Amino acid sequence: MNIGIDCSRIEIKQKTGTEWYSYYIIKNILNIDEENQYFLFSREKLSSEFTNFSNVKNIVLDWPIKKFWTIIKLSLSVKKYNLDLFFSPAHNLPICGSKKLITWHDLAYEYYPKYYSFLQKLSLKLGAKNLRYANAIISPSIATKNDIIKFYEINEDKIVVVPHGIDFEKYGNINDNKEVLNKFNLQNYFVYMGRLETKKNIESLIDFYDNYCCEFGSHYDLVLIGKPGYGYDKIESRINNSKFKNYIKILGYVSENEKIQILKNSSMYLNFSNFEGFGMTILEAVILKVPLLISDLEVFREINLDEVCYTNDFFKDAVKKVAKILRDEEFKNYLVEKNYKILNFYKWENSARKTIEVFNNLKYKNGKI
Repeated sequence: MNIGIDCSRIEIKQKTGTEWYSYYIIKNILNIDEENQYFLFSREKLSSEFTNFSNVKNIVLDWPIKKFWTIIKLSLSVKKYNLDLFFSPAHNLPICGSKKLITWHDLAYEYYPKYYSFLQKLSLKLGAKNLRYANAIISPSIATKNDIIKFYEINEDKIVVVPHGIDFEKYGNINDNKEVLNKFNLQNYFVYMGRLETKKNIESLIDFYDNYCCEFGSHYDLVLIGKPGYGYDKIESRINNSKFKNYIKILGYVSENEKIQILKNSSMYLNFSNFEGFGMTILEAVILKVPLLISDLEVFREINLDEVCYTNDFFKDAVKKVAKILRDEEFKNYLVEKNYKILNFYKWENSARKTIEVFNNLKYKNGKI
């Protein structure tokens, strides 16, 4: 079967969730599947880790502007190839006559439309129309699958849940690099990783930190890693109004190596987000055996951490739980070891095999999965 894949996301240097998903799912698919023929469409030439296969061809499509590469350039180009299936790992599909598979990561824009720019909403809404025409849809969680059904009335049999994975090789051999900690002047600290925006509930995180410091002192900094997003001005204002603002450090986007070092050496990972499609940073904390406290979202519950790790009371309950974990070393070790066991269910190889299974099921004429 001839399969086309949109690989434009894996070229992005400053990767976040969707880009890392694209990178890992495509990489693992190519490492596993020797039977199907793959046509990888990208804006730039891909590295050898994607092209060094006899069943892979990289088609580079130059495009002078950032927007509309998929809908215009890619749509015009895929017609030249005899594709049986086209797979898009991120929200947009080209216009093509082959069968289509798309991964839909979350529907935050439906719940929080004001948090998105006009162009962002236009792109996502146009992409969402493709869900009706796709032969199958991959969702990273049951929660996202239910949202797709709720908002777009898609037949649930058309949606396959394929959870993300974690890179055991990358995270399993991490040596401490004090240069990174020295660069950012980090010693004892809590850390959050993700976009700094309203829907991530950063203001409640600051409220928690203020309450914690008022009760136990400012022995831990609060480190925020991520790019600014919608509502960042309010977040910045909230930080400036904090009595402990001198202990809150905004690092912005950091390199992958720096991120891992900062997370690995943190005392606690915190994520009080209001909405997520999965939760890749949670798996990163788990594999590095960092204790964590996260919001009690349905999608986070699917990850199946210990009950203590969830809260929707970001004041009293959150402060109480963090304090207990920090002062009780035996309890902390119990939590990180118990949480570590869930990683058997989150391997990129498994995610890729399930995706290839969807590919192969779609080759039949009726397209059922």
